[in-house]
Amino acid sequence: MPQISFPLDKAHQALDEFLTGKDACDHQGNRYSRHIYDAKENGIAVILSDEEYRSLLNGYHAWQDSQQPKEDEDLPPGYRPYVHSPEATVNRLLPHEPLHKPLAHALFRKPFEELSDVEQTNVIYVAISCLLRTTFDPDTQGAVPILMFSHSGDDPEPRTFWQLAYKTDVDGLFLRASSNGFFGEEWAIVTGSGWRLAKGWWSRDDAARAVAAIARVLPYIDWMSADPDQFTEKSRKALVATVRRYHFAGLREDQPEPEPLTAEGAATA
Repeated sequence: MPQISFPLDKAHQALDEFLTGKDACDHQGNRYSRHIYDAKENGIAVILSDEEYRSLLNGYHAWQDSQQPKEDEDLPPGYRPYVHSPEATVNRLLPHEPLHKPLAHALFRKPFEELSDVEQTNVIYVAISCLLRTTFDPDTQGAVPILMFSHSGDDPEPRTFWQLAYKTDVDGLFLRASSNGFFGEEWAIVTGSGWRLAKGWWSRDDAARAVAAIARVLPYIDWMSADPDQFTEKSRKALVATVRRYHFAGLREDQPEPEPLTAEGAATA
């Protein structure tokens, strides 16, 4: 449908033509919308029919509803980015940009850059929809991508990159395996914010038991956003005591069981 534009000082004319103009409707009876712009060509308002308005509104509400996490029964078990992604905010979700090029060719047989705004929007919607239904780890081991800080000692500056880790029963705490240990595989506990909390466990079960103990002793820490600067001296000591008892080599009965901290002592505001 062609776009009919009016400057702001002719907004009354735009409304009059929309309601009573001789050529207000197309051959199917749909009213042409009118777009009002200011002197700097910034969009100010759009005059459109009730039917078109409701269609756009319903489409917007449908899109909003589609963004809400839903456990679809037709999908196999595993990791779903929109449910399990640590800190699933705009800047941490898996990127949809790599899908633009193949989807543009598949849907429109053109490069993404040559598509119209409407066509590009359609491609982006399809790309996001594909990611929302993506299932990793169908064998249910619980591997999820986390934007982690580099743990390499020779890095000249802090950097982050996507790495896989395993889900635990504690929101925001994950297990990551490495093969750098003296006995072969070692396990580390990492947070959803990408911070490596501790490392060196020789078995996944022992590391998972330590995770459960840490969550019990520090119940008021938001592990999805935690960073070292948020911890008080009291919470640091409690974390060290917990790791000392739930040790890399197994439970140490010679160490006392740490008591849970209160919200006031666990972390800073």
